[in-house]
Amino acid sequence: MALKDLLTEKKGQIQKKWYHLILETYPPEAAAFFKKNRDQFENPVGAHLGEGVEGILSQLLGETDEDQVKHYIDRIVRIRAVQDFTPADAVRVFPLLKKAIREVLGEELEDLALLKEFLAFEEQIDEITLKAFEIYHSCRERLYHMKVEEWKSRMYMLLRKAGLLYDEREGSLPPQTNMMG
Repeated sequence: MALKDLLTEKKGQIQKKWYHLILETYPPEAAAFFKKNRDQFENPVGAHLGEGVEGILSQLLGETDEDQVKHYIDRIVRIRAVQDFTPADAVRVFPLLKKAIREVLGEELEDLALLKEFLAFEEQIDEITLKAFEIYHSCRERLYHMKVEEWKSRMYMLLRKAGLLYDEREGSLPPQTNMMG
């Protein structure tokens, strides 16, 4: 039996195992909540994680569409970017797929031909991990940009309230400065 056939056969188990391994990267109380409820409105984090896990695995086992893979990676990474995970911790969830597969397949990977296929399959997971890092970096960059813009807006409002800012739109006079000493 080829590796992809075996993975397809055990897809549900692998998906469940990977999801639980990802949840272990969260504090216990958060993980319990994510496990308990995957409703997209009551628990958007759990829903996004579940969608990402299922989508990535489906893409790896079928015809891979790069845009779809990026979409599913984004479903997982965007959440972790706003949760202030370090870059390593944010993308650590993708190599956990390897661990999930090893645990589900177990002794079946002792077959040398299957093991060779699995090693090649692991390279695809490594590529997903690299894409995840790029997406994480992009998300964090956007977050920092938003924070800077918010800070600038607050500073502008404070200066305006203090009367230290001239605003042509309001027709206010420029602040008076005493240059004579």
